[in-house]
Amino acid sequence: MHSAADTFVFPYSYGTTSSQSSVSGPAGSVPFSLTGPFTYNPSTSGGSGIQGFFQQDCLLGLGCTISTTVQADVSSLTVGQAQYIWGGAGRSTITTDYNLATNWSNPPAAAPPVAAGQTAIFADTGSATVTLASGIGGPDSWTFTANAQSYNISGLNVNFNLAGPTGGLVDNANAGQTITISSNINESVAGVMVQQLGNSTLVLSGTNTYTGGTVIEAGTLQLGDASHTGSIVGNVANYAKFNIVNADTSGITSIVNDRALPGATPGSTAFSNATSAGTMTITNLNGGATVFNDTSTAANATIVNDNGGLLTFNNQATAGTANISNRDGSLIAFANNSTAGSATITTDSGAGITFHDSSTGGNARFITQGTGYVDFGQSIGPNLDHRIAAGSIEGSGSYYIGGHNTLVVGGNNLSTEVSGVIADNSPCGCTSGSGALEKTGTGTLALSGTNTYTGGTTITAGTLQVDGSIASSSLTTVAANGVLTGAGTVGSAQINAGGTFAPGMIAAPGTSMTVAGNLAFQSGALYLVFLDPATSSFANVTGTATLNGLVGASFTTGTYVAKRYTILTATGGVNGTFAGIGSLGLPSGFKESLSYDTTHAYLDLALAFTPQSGTLSTNQQNVGNAIAAFFNANGGIPMVFGGLTPAGLSQLSGESATGSQQATFDAMSQFISLLIDPSISGRGEPINGGAAPYADATSAYAAGKKTDAFAMFTKAPPVTPFAQRWSVWAAGFGGSQRTDGNAVLGSNNTSSSIVGTAVGADYLISPNTLAGFALAGGGTNFSTNTLGDGRSDLFQAGAFVRHNVGPAYFTAALAYGWQDITTDRIVTVAGIDHLRAQFNANAWSGRIEGGYRFVAPIIGGIGITPYAAGQFVSFELPNYMEQAIVGLNTFALGYSAKTATDTRSELGARTDKSFAMQNGVLTLRGRLAWAHDYDPDRSVLATFQTLPGASFVVNGATHAADSALTSASAEWKWTNGWSAAATFDGEFSNVSNSYAGKGVVRYTW
Repeated sequence: MHSAADTFVFPYSYGTTSSQSSVSGPAGSVPFSLTGPFTYNPSTSGGSGIQGFFQQDCLLGLGCTISTTVQADVSSLTVGQAQYIWGGAGRSTITTDYNLATNWSNPPAAAPPVAAGQTAIFADTGSATVTLASGIGGPDSWTFTANAQSYNISGLNVNFNLAGPTGGLVDNANAGQTITISSNINESVAGVMVQQLGNSTLVLSGTNTYTGGTVIEAGTLQLGDASHTGSIVGNVANYAKFNIVNADTSGITSIVNDRALPGATPGSTAFSNATSAGTMTITNLNGGATVFNDTSTAANATIVNDNGGLLTFNNQATAGTANISNRDGSLIAFANNSTAGSATITTDSGAGITFHDSSTGGNARFITQGTGYVDFGQSIGPNLDHRIAAGSIEGSGSYYIGGHNTLVVGGNNLSTEVSGVIADNSPCGCTSGSGALEKTGTGTLALSGTNTYTGGTTITAGTLQVDGSIASSSLTTVAANGVLTGAGTVGSAQINAGGTFAPGMIAAPGTSMTVAGNLAFQSGALYLVFLDPATSSFANVTGTATLNGLVGASFTTGTYVAKRYTILTATGGVNGTFAGIGSLGLPSGFKESLSYDTTHAYLDLALAFTPQSGTLSTNQQNVGNAIAAFFNANGGIPMVFGGLTPAGLSQLSGESATGSQQATFDAMSQFISLLIDPSISGRGEPINGGAAPYADATSAYAAGKKTDAFAMFTKAPPVTPFAQRWSVWAAGFGGSQRTDGNAVLGSNNTSSSIVGTAVGADYLISPNTLAGFALAGGGTNFSTNTLGDGRSDLFQAGAFVRHNVGPAYFTAALAYGWQDITTDRIVTVAGIDHLRAQFNANAWSGRIEGGYRFVAPIIGGIGITPYAAGQFVSFELPNYMEQAIVGLNTFALGYSAKTATDTRSELGARTDKSFAMQNGVLTLRGRLAWAHDYDPDRSVLATFQTLPGASFVVNGATHAADSALTSASAEWKWTNGWSAAATFDGEFSNVSNSYAGKGVVRYTW
């Protein structure tokens, strides 16, 4: 006898009758003896069939004692339990009561099989109706023999006490019997099984809680009936038929429909009535199948079709929200009025889905890859109108619409891409004719493959993105709320009112869509293009383009803007015009317009700097005009030049560069005035005492008596012999001025200041002629409101000559100035840019003056000298450039060379009064005059360095043409040849005020 550790391989040949007296074990073939006729019945082939064979024969009391671990399909067997045969030999009573011991043959201890170690055998004896009057607990198993009669077992629960294939319920009935068990099959130990092994029908209509799983190897297992809702839990292995008629399936974990052996009929599961697959996992393998009938639903199940698996929906069944995988060689079929519901169905290469009758894809998501396909062509739709829905389609597989059908896609609002092919019909040519496509929902359907369907394309809602081709489609119509976009090819297209055509990729300037035919826009349509600094998205139409509706232009952020963008080309010609244009993200300072030629539509940009509240100032307009001229001439411009506000235009003008002009004019004017200043070198003294430029030898002194004054006219003074002589002097001078800007001109308030030191020498050439020269050094500062400032180091040199003719005088002076100038300005239009320029400049000035002095008999005599003068200052500005010290050179300017000349005339009068003091002479002087400037303009020509040729004139604050001049000075002359003087000068007008002063010390010998 072999032990339980031995492994037996039974060499039975399926389909034949065999009697064995040996089995091959670990040591080979060994003999053993069995009591009884062990004839193998081929109808119980398979693992559990072999097990059933041993159970049936050994448990019938044939005296077998076999304990073995069997390979492959043969399960472990434990035999020798106490056996009870329902209605068998030796019974004394025939009733339906399971709990009555006398209904059983040879019951040990006169009791029914209700305890561990006991098994019940149901054969063809006893009552066909069995009632559990009270719950029973503990039998190992119930076994129905191959020749068992049909049974109907009801009543209270049965609790099996043996797990695994030798325990629980085993149905070997093999002659088409129906065994119905409405009692609840439970367990006292975990792992109890139910096995349907014979060619019969096992109906479970109770609430069953056994946990060892359900095996169906032959016949049919039916769950529930017309009046009872059955339920089981755990896994189901189905190699035959599993009918779910009326059931609570929430406890079922999985169903596997497969074949038991190669060549055997595969298992199938059928859901009927309103049953549901719940959340279970269903696997159809090797031809295994699942079918949903009536109004049943796949609910939230996970279903896998693999290696030839089959999934079918009939009648009004639905795929619910199931997740379905359709793999190698497998098929899903929808028939009658069934629907794919809202399921997600993934079909891989070699698998397919077909729709028949009036079935539909509903709102399901179809993911189809490789050679996988979905064929809608054999359905005419749920409303019999040839309209079949699909929630969404995607993947690299094929979709067949069907002749005369319209596939309506998008109801689930997902955004998907089909890189495969959408065709009219399958390769078989079934349902020949043209198929149409309609896009609905809010999502985007992207078509990146070369599609071949020939019917129309309608975009009712959402977006159709064509990156491949639908050129075969007879007409693409974009309805209200629909959008057509993509970088592929479409056939002829019509954009209706409320529809949008956005050729190229969304937000991808430079991409385009080809319309292989004609393009027509209806009134109210929108043509949407995307633009960047260099290019635009556009439509390339091989036929004619009939324009209407509006253009929408969306500008992306960039650093450059082009003047003209091509937004549409039509080889066959452009008819009509768009009704208008609207833009998004149009840079500030630009305005858009549309233009056309015979084969193109263009979007043109122009600079527009005029603020809404009024016009630009002259300076702002000059800058704007220069930028616009560059834009127009070159067809593009950096973006930052377009978004300029009026204040930004003022910043860019570089007006602060004009400040050096007024500062230079003032510096040269002060220096040349210093050369001819009457307070220097005794120029107010009598001729024989030195130079007397104002011929004031008859000057009266306030300290003398009245008779002394008259004596001057009645007695000639003694004549001092002429002697050539020198005098030297030193002076400090300075001043400041402020000139108001002009709002219309756009100039800003400008201020400047000067400080300098001069030294000079005069030489008396003759009694009436004096000549001299001077050198000076100093600096200037100037500022233009908040737009910038500057400074310079200054060197000056000059000479003069004056000649007296009696009380009249003439003087002339010429001066030269050299400056090292630095300008700075801060531009904040785009960040912070600190721009600086450094350059050298020359200046020239000259003055001619003449006057006539007489003494007015007022308060002892006052000298009054009317005079006239002409003066010029010429400032030679070189070409120079700004550089960025901080930030970028984007707005740096280059300034053109310019000679700015300020010519002025003066008419006025000078006064003087001297007082003889104990230690010297005090002389007071004054001046009052009118000055007229013939060229008060302060402007410069500037050019943007980054915009070659973008030149403009910027105007600084304009000096007044007419102004009043005032002076007041005091001089003290000692008797030892030294003298000192201080002077204050003022210049006043309606736009400017200037204040200057100087102090002079001189020595004469």
